[in-house]
Amino acid sequence: MSDVFQANFGAQLKEAREARQMSQGEVAAKLKLTARQIEALENEEFGLLPSELFVRGFVRNYARLVGLEPDRLIAPINVRATVSETITAPNAGLNVGSSGLRRWVIYPMIAGAIFLVLVTALYYWLRQGEDVLISSPPEVATQAPASLEPIVSGPPSPAVELAENVESTLPANTPALPAEPVMPATEVKPDSVPSAMPQLTPAVNPVAPNAALSQASSTRSMRFEPAQDAWIQVIDGKGSRFSKLVRAGASESFSGEPPFRLVVGEAALVKLTYNGHSIDLTPFIGEKVARLTLE
Repeated sequence: MSDVFQANFGAQLKEAREARQMSQGEVAAKLKLTARQIEALENEEFGLLPSELFVRGFVRNYARLVGLEPDRLIAPINVRATVSETITAPNAGLNVGSSGLRRWVIYPMIAGAIFLVLVTALYYWLRQGEDVLISSPPEVATQAPASLEPIVSGPPSPAVELAENVESTLPANTPALPAEPVMPATEVKPDSVPSAMPQLTPAVNPVAPNAALSQASSTRSMRFEPAQDAWIQVIDGKGSRFSKLVRAGASESFSGEPPFRLVVGEAALVKLTYNGHSIDLTPFIGEKVARLTLE
């Protein structure tokens, strides 16, 4: 290997630079490198330089700048790269083998762990489903008797009660007759129905007066008396519309449910009475027309 590097390209580059009286900074500026990289090239300090591919490019450009033959100087670098690749090749093979071995060991372990988790989760899920199925029938069994309670505990019929009352009024020494107490009970039952019916009629009749009073209380009336012909429009709360040109000296009345939206032309000369109260239209007048809402 000493024969390979006896060309000493760094020293040759340095001698050629000094022969041209150029500094390291000038060479660095022309090659677009740093002065530290030029110094590393001349001292052949490969640890301070990028990969050998870049070093070959640096040496080629440097040799052309100082008038040397690039290929002769690059040859030792090519040999150095070949030797280094030959030395590192076995290590690379070992790394690949070790990483492949790790993959063959780790991947099955991960797959086994995932499979174990899935099996455990499936087991607990199935157990939970069985618990729900087992616990659900007792709920149905307890609910079934509850639905029968209203049928069993129903109140006795009026006919039975009347029959018992009739039996209780008989003297103690009277012999018991099985057929006679039952027949009066069936005769009394129709009589009890008319007696209960009149009690319902008073509750229904008072509804109509209350409805009439509430409807009357919600109705409002107004009266317009213009001193000059005036256009009047009224819209009540139900959307009913009243629009009319009221002549001077006449009067017009309107009734409905509030709120009322009013538009009154020549409002300064119109007298408005609302539910018996006089309304001043002056605050609502704009260009002889009053617009207002009455509640």
